[in-house]
Order: sequence, then structure tokens, then C-alpha cells
Amino acid sequence: MIRPFITGATGFIGRHLVAALHAEGMEFRTHHSGLGDIQSAEFDLAGMTHVIHLAGKSFVPDSWNNPRDYYRVNVQGTANVLEQCRRHRIPVILVSSYVYGQPRKLPVAEDHPREPLNPYAHSKILAEEIAEFYRQFFELPVTIIRPFNVYGPGQAGRYLIPLLVRQAMDPAVDRLEVADARPRRDFLYVDDLVDLLCASLRSHPGVTVNAGSGKSCSIQDIVDILNRELPRPKTLYSRDENRQTEVMDVVADITLARSLFGWRPRVSLEEGLRRMLRSVPAESCRNCETAE
Repeated sequence: MIRPFITGATGFIGRHLVAALHAEGMEFRTHHSGLGDIQSAEFDLAGMTHVIHLAGKSFVPDSWNNPRDYYRVNVQGTANVLEQCRRHRIPVILVSSYVYGQPRKLPVAEDHPREPLNPYAHSKILAEEIAEFYRQFFELPVTIIRPFNVYGPGQAGRYLIPLLVRQAMDPAVDRLEVADARPRRDFLYVDDLVDLLCASLRSHPGVTVNAGSGKSCSIQDIVDILNRELPRPKTLYSRDENRQTEVMDVVADITLARSLFGWRPRVSLEEGLRRMLRSVPAESCRNCETAE
């Protein structure tokens, strides 16, 4: 019987994963920051068969302002999780992201060189390296899942799609404002990532796989979809801010996840955005954020 232990259980992805495990009737335990710092917390892993490590700091712009916290949580926290899993001989599923840097070709496969373009990405690369060391030298089964741009209901409003959705739903907002409308991204609906995490509990420990939709879209594409759902279309306004080391286009190669896990994303961007629109009450949209 599969009995996973989930870190970061109250985070955006963690909440969706916990709901899915409840729906499956699966027995599991969780940890969140209220129960102790991931860097030093001791976990009750007795009887657990896997650990899914989601805990971490994830908002890239903030990592430039406070890099030490990102290294402490994402690197030292991962080391703490791996060490306890080593002692209990429990396989680990590590969720990583933003490790590829500037794509040398599209789509980006798992063997693409890793390149840190910001402190967040650097912290995730270091966490992966620790996991790979434990995999090689301690023979700890570690699966690394690398999702691209995950979105869905309950995501913080400072991220791109929640920002656009809340502005779209706010009757007091006449236009959809972003920092830079040029970059294209590969967006993955959170339920599809959860499906892959659940599949990884059942087979193929010790691999590294991408999770994405397999195609990129522009911010204008998102706005066009939102406008088809709105009673009054809104224009896109870009502040044309130039960010340090911005990646202008990225597409995930998801061939490996398909072949190993039989996984494929099921929720289209159109459907995902419709679900996002339904999840945002109009009265909660006042004073929406206008910064990413």
C-alpha cells in the first residue's frame, strides 16, 4: 500500500495534491511550515512509503532581494529531507523548476545543461545536485519532477495568470497590465502536475522528468482567451520592463514523462483559464495587484 508523506502540504501545489490523495482514499501524512522549519524539522516517517518534497520558496523576483532565505529553505531544507529519507530508506520525489536557463534549443529535454539565472534557480540546481549525490552514493531512490509554469486556482495573485484573471474579473479595471508582454511560457494546469506526482508514486523511481504542456504561448494568447469569456474585452498593456536574464521562450519536452509514466496533460489552457475565472469571485477583485 502506498502511504506518502508530503512536505509543503499547505502550499499551492500541496493543497491540490492533498485534495487528490483524499479523493483517492490514500493514507498519507503532511508537514508544513507551521509544524517546524523545513531546514531542521524532524518528520514522523514511520510506515510511510514515499516522501513528496514540495516545501520551498518559489517566487523568482523575491530571490534577488533575499537570496539567503532561498538557499536556506530550498537547499538546506532539501538536504534535511533527503537525510531523513536515507535513514528510513524511503524513496523521494523532489519537485524542482527553472533549472535550464536560456534554452539552447526548443523543446527543452531533461539532458539540457542546467544554468542558474537567478538565486531561486541556483537554489533548485543545488538541491538537485544534493539529491543526485544521495541517489548515486547512498543509493536512495530519488525521482526529480521539473514542472514548467504551473498555474491554477488558489495560486498567489503575484503570479502571471492569477494576476491577469483577477484584473479581467475586476469591473473597475479597464486593461490588463503586466511588466513585460514579450516572454512566452509553457503553462501546465496544477491538476495535471498532481496526476504526474501520483503516477510517480507507483513506478520508475530514480528518474528526472519534465512536466509541461509541450508548447508555449504568449501573454497576448492568454488575454485573447480571457477576452472570449468576458462580457467586455480588455486590452493588454505592458510596462515594457526589462528583467535581468529574462528567458523569452521556453517549451518543455515531455516525451520522457509520457513514455515512463503514461502521463499526458489533459487540461488545455482554454479550459484551465475558464476554471480560473470561475474560481475568482468578482467582489474579491478590487485593488488587484498590478505587479508580477
